[in-house]
Amino acid sequence: MTLPLTLRNLTVRASNGRVLLNVDDLEIRPGEAVGIRGPSGAGKSTLLYALCGLQPNSTGEIRWGETDILSLGEGQRAKFRRENVGIIFQDFLLFEELTALGNAALAAAFGEKKRRRPIRANVERMLGHLGIEDMTRSVDSFSGGERQRVAIARALAGDPAIILADEPTASLDREAADRLISDLTDLAREENKTFIAVSHDLKLLDRMDRVIEIIDGRLAPEAGND
Repeated sequence: MTLPLTLRNLTVRASNGRVLLNVDDLEIRPGEAVGIRGPSGAGKSTLLYALCGLQPNSTGEIRWGETDILSLGEGQRAKFRRENVGIIFQDFLLFEELTALGNAALAAAFGEKKRRRPIRANVERMLGHLGIEDMTRSVDSFSGGERQRVAIARALAGDPAIILADEPTASLDREAADRLISDLTDLAREENKTFIAVSHDLKLLDRMDRVIEIIDGRLAPEAGND
């Protein structure tokens, strides 16, 4: 499945009513790798989480294909994320008592029975590719870089059409970061997935098809990566 993104008149407010983000118009095609950059507090992560329906107090239109996620109820949004979105969180959000494999394959516990075996196989392949050799070790003994790699494998476990990443290379050494950048951009382009990443990593941004800059909650003119 491929899911083009269309944003129209998106406004995100804080709980006190203050406007955090205004996006009049944005379109992203399947197969594109798009970077989001800007100063701290500009609204980068706010946009990223709005794109998957995790940002409260959002109004306007966020349409993935034919689905406007802002028109869905909470349960329907959760189902849409489960079936279509892989999210790489900056803070990992792993269960300390679970193994690397248990964390990364968590989607199998909530997915349809027929998808459980493919998800687990995909997770094992991805963990091995990312250099996690002992998949049965609990993550409470993992380094920051190892935790990030487990979180990445979890995000990609269900073969999502949409990959959203918040500073995905922040906890990785340069070699691992460069390998991850290649993996994610190649995956987007070869399989028509949409890859959108918030990042300060210039090497990651240089590899993206487009770079969106956010300043004071608004989109600046885009910089091309020709």
